[in-house]
Amino acid sequence: MPKNLKSSFKRFHDEMISNDIIDPRTTFMIEMGAAMAVGCYPCMEILTGMAGEKGVTEDELGTIQAIVMAVSAGKVFNQYREVCSRLEPKRENCCA
Repeated sequence: MPKNLKSSFKRFHDEMISNDIIDPRTTFMIEMGAAMAVGCYPCMEILTGMAGEKGVTEDELGTIQAIVMAVSAGKVFNQYREVCSRLEPKRENCCA
């Protein structure tokens, strides 16, 4: 990535996480959940390494992961229901 774009992104990122609205610890946990949700391996690696210094425990990381998994499961469930609704009445009991 060109140096100017990389520094622009870093400034944007730093401004978002230092938002003076949500406390830094909660902001960190939201950032971790978002990284998990979009599957950003570099972000998850960096953030997991920072968790302890941010005061986020292993149990809290596991809970964040579980929440992301539940939301993802709900997304897949509803996507498949939508597909099934397009097929009905051609196919009975598609998404019972």
